[in-house]
Amino acid sequence: MKVTHSVSTRIAHYLFLIIVFSGIITALSLAIMASNKSDAELINVSGSLRMQAYRLIYMMEHEPQKVDMSLSQYRLSLHSNALLNISRQRFAPQELKQAYHNVIRRWGKMEAYARQNNLAAYRKEVGSYVTQVDNFVYILQNFAEKKLTLVVMVTLFSMLLIVAMVSYVIWYTRRKVVNPLHQLVQASTQMQMRQFNHIQLDTTNNNELGTLAKAFTHMSAELFKFYTGLEQKVNEKTQKLNQTNRALSILYHCSQQLSVTDINRALLQKILHHVMATEHLRVIEIIIDQAEHWNIRLGAEAEKLSWQEQNISIGSDKLGVLRWQAGLPCPDTRTMSNIAQLLGRALYFHQTQRQQQQLLLMEERSIIARELHDSLAQVLSFLRIQLTLLKHNLNLEDKNAKQKSLQIIQDFEQALSNGYIQLRELLTTFRLTVQEANLQLALEQVIDSLRNQTEIPICLQCALPSQLFNPQQLIHALQIIREAVLNAIKHAEANCIEVIAHVNEDGENELLVRDDGIGIPSLEEPAGHYGLNIMQERCRQLNASLCISNRASGGTEVKVILPDTIN
Repeated sequence: MKVTHSVSTRIAHYLFLIIVFSGIITALSLAIMASNKSDAELINVSGSLRMQAYRLIYMMEHEPQKVDMSLSQYRLSLHSNALLNISRQRFAPQELKQAYHNVIRRWGKMEAYARQNNLAAYRKEVGSYVTQVDNFVYILQNFAEKKLTLVVMVTLFSMLLIVAMVSYVIWYTRRKVVNPLHQLVQASTQMQMRQFNHIQLDTTNNNELGTLAKAFTHMSAELFKFYTGLEQKVNEKTQKLNQTNRALSILYHCSQQLSVTDINRALLQKILHHVMATEHLRVIEIIIDQAEHWNIRLGAEAEKLSWQEQNISIGSDKLGVLRWQAGLPCPDTRTMSNIAQLLGRALYFHQTQRQQQQLLLMEERSIIARELHDSLAQVLSFLRIQLTLLKHNLNLEDKNAKQKSLQIIQDFEQALSNGYIQLRELLTTFRLTVQEANLQLALEQVIDSLRNQTEIPICLQCALPSQLFNPQQLIHALQIIREAVLNAIKHAEANCIEVIAHVNEDGENELLVRDDGIGIPSLEEPAGHYGLNIMQERCRQLNASLCISNRASGGTEVKVILPDTIN
């Protein structure tokens, strides 16, 4: 904006005008005072004319020879520069000039009388001449007094006029500078206190302060818009943070509830009730596929409100639907989506856990069936055959039939005894549990159960980590070691049995059962015995390799090489 009326320029002009006016008045006063400087000389010279006029009378009477000299002196006094300047002064009154010229003319007559030494005529005229000179002095004195009075009047008038001009400049400065600056300071203080609707500033002045007021008003308006927008953004961010915090709180609560306890209908109802209260929902409903007894609806349905829903799924598998009618404020769809994901994971984990439990139960039943088939079933089948042979021999009248029957009964008793032993071993196997998550303690538990069946010392060395096996795999490993130790007790005729679980020189996890007995004659298992086959089956379950061999120093060694990771 272009400033057309500058306040500073105008004040400078006013001050310059005051200075110029003061200079003019001062110069005029000095001029008048300079002219008054010769007034005293004029009065003195004029006063000496009277004295010299009377003195000539004395000269004419007593010293006639000095009359010419006195007349010369008188002429010099009458025509002195001080008196001659009266005619040159422009401001001298005409009356004064005329009185001076009259005195000069009248002295011409008086000088003639004196030169003629006409004392009587001179004496007669000297009185009127002196009166005329007195009139000139009086007029001159009045002129001097008038000049002094003029100086005083001019000085007083000048002072009053300067005071008036200074007062106007002060008034103008206060109106155009001080008041706008005071308003700007007050508006700045209000803006500092965040009162953007400050006092009204005078923006109509086409000067620097008017421009400043317009710029300040525009700046305050822009700051008000910026501050209002910033405050609105802060409020929006605060609301979003509160909403996010509420959503995180809901998700944390739901996650805690779903992870701490087993999922059931009461738990789902509790979670839905918490979500409904927190998100201000009118009604919420969960529909679970293939589990209609877990379907839950909370709240009363509103006809005017539309339903919103979110699929409960894991990947591409749909597990159910979460539906709700929103109140005010509306819930965040991302929060409801995350809640649906949490419910989906919980339901999927529950279903997977149930399926895993079913699989474990089926696997355990399969193991029991296999163990029964590989032990008791084979013994019972053998006993059935032996019973058929016994019946057949009892019906024969051969003299050797009785001996054969006794042999069959003896085999029958031996098979029955073996079957009973195998049944006890199976019961021990099925009752075998891992009470501690510690491989060495589990091995000691198995070995302690076998020490009462033999007097052979059994030594244990365990250096493998307990985390190598899960509980099901640990049962297989313990059963392999138990079977190997039982075989050593029954057939090795050993003095010492060693059980070692360590990492071998090749860095492989290894289980060893070795003795210093007679060794194993053949790897072919005798009829009616299935221990080696069962050990092979258990190693396959562990993805391990089984090696049974005779030791060079005597005895048998059963070696199980475990994989790095057991699945």
